Amino acid sequence: MVHITHSMEITTTTTDQNPRRQAVVSALAIVGFIVLILLGIGLAIYAARYVPVAFERMGTGAVSLSSIFTPAEEEAEPEVDVVVTETTIPFEPVATTTDSSVPTYTPPATGNTTTYVPPTTITVPVTIPPPAPYGRADLTVDITAVGYCTRTDPDSFRRSNDVPDGEYGGFQFRVTNIGTNNSGSWDFTYDLPTSPALERSARGKELGPGDRVDYTLCFTEARSGNNRTIRVEVDSDDDVNESNENNNSDSAQIDIDN
Repeated sequence: MVHITHSMEITTTTTDQNPRRQAVVSALAIVGFIVLILLGIGLAIYAARYVPVAFERMGTGAVSLSSIFTPAEEEAEPEVDVVVTETTIPFEPVATTTDSSVPTYTPPATGNTTTYVPPTTITVPVTIPPPAPYGRADLTVDITAVGYCTRTDPDSFRRSNDVPDGEYGGFQFRVTNIGTNNSGSWDFTYDLPTSPALERSARGKELGPGDRVDYTLCFTEARSGNNRTIRVEVDSDDDVNESNENNNSDSAQIDIDN
């Protein structure tokens, strides 16, 4: 009997892996994933908040507004003239007599003259402060000028009957309290010839009797055409108790070339 013996050789391959390196790779992968998530959230917020605003500005135009406040002037009464006079009392000579028993006195030659001094006038200005507020306020609005702006800055406003091609529309208006009481807070609205048409409102500061505020406004997206209407209305919400409600609006026309 022949015995055949088979020999089997088993080879085992072991891969040596570094645990520290594997941990670093895993950490980088997690950080990258988190960064991608944060970027996605940021883009979504930007698209939701800023993109619609940009399109709105492009569609309705931009408006810039500046104002100058002027308080009421104190009323001055006519100047009062105060006359100060100076009088010199002449020396009166003593009467003489022909009685030889009474001595005669003759005054000095210069003792019987009179000196005349003309009156002196002193002008005293008198200023009377305005009376305390009473009654009711009365706001008026007047468009004082139309024209154009070379920039959106109101300081670039130029008076003109038309808006040249490539320039921005602009106008100036004045709000005055011609009443006898303080106005309190008030609002005003303005309608502009833009494309599309634009109507906006703003708040104004309190005006005392005689106070006024001058506004300059520039606007983009002006709609071309002749006799385009600009309109302003003050106290459009009727917040002010006024003595006259019929002088709260004004309008003007302007030609727009662009």
